[in-house]
Amino acid sequence: MFFKQPITVLSALATVTLGTLAMAPSASAFIVSSNESKITIGANDVNQVFDIFFDGNVDTKDVGGLSSQATFKFLGFTTVGTGANTRTEAKFDIKLFNTSSGGITSRTSALGFDTNIDLVGVGNTNGLGNTRVLSGGLFSNDRSGSFPNQFGGVDVCFTNGNTCQGGSNGGVTTGNNGSFTAILAFNGIVNSLDLDNFGVRYQSIDGINNGVTFRGASGTGKGKVRRRVPEPTTSAAIGFVAISAFGLRKKSRPISQT
Repeated sequence: MFFKQPITVLSALATVTLGTLAMAPSASAFIVSSNESKITIGANDVNQVFDIFFDGNVDTKDVGGLSSQATFKFLGFTTVGTGANTRTEAKFDIKLFNTSSGGITSRTSALGFDTNIDLVGVGNTNGLGNTRVLSGGLFSNDRSGSFPNQFGGVDVCFTNGNTCQGGSNGGVTTGNNGSFTAILAFNGIVNSLDLDNFGVRYQSIDGINNGVTFRGASGTGKGKVRRRVPEPTTSAAIGFVAISAFGLRKKSRPISQT
């Protein structure tokens, strides 16, 4: 009789533990390069999230406190068209934060990157099967070109200006954020994609850093990729069940007769 209760509790614990593991979200399969400049995205990564952290520099010199962050949520690949006109659209929800601090304020006016597959329809039209920005978000334009400050070219940038250089009042200012949805379009069927060379364009930079005063300066920032780590919900659930089971066992232990 003494062993029946613990066996029952342990069986319940095993059942709940297995059920918890089965319901736990799987970790992202994103592959991040060793130098954190590139991320590989596959068809199984739908609804997974990754972050890009940007530094900042003016006239190719680093500026402490000049920074931004972008959070990408991959919404999947969609095939449009048929035959020779088949194209693949990769959809992303993107949230851009201006995290400048330490007495530096700025406006992050454009976000760009490269792809390992040639993009289709950049800056041309918002029609189906073309690279574009969905209306109603932070940015309205997709463009190709170069960021200044010796950053160099990007395959696509998102901005409210007519070029990747900026030249408009769009973007996010210090302490604020904004969201938009971007579609990347490719010829043929695509099941995997590399994004790298992440960059941002800064404008309206003000403040003092290391004795240097900035008034309306402009600059750029390079991005580092960080894959999101799933929250430890499984471990927490297992720990809670184990503690509960231990308490139940102590309460159910029969009092020994003398």
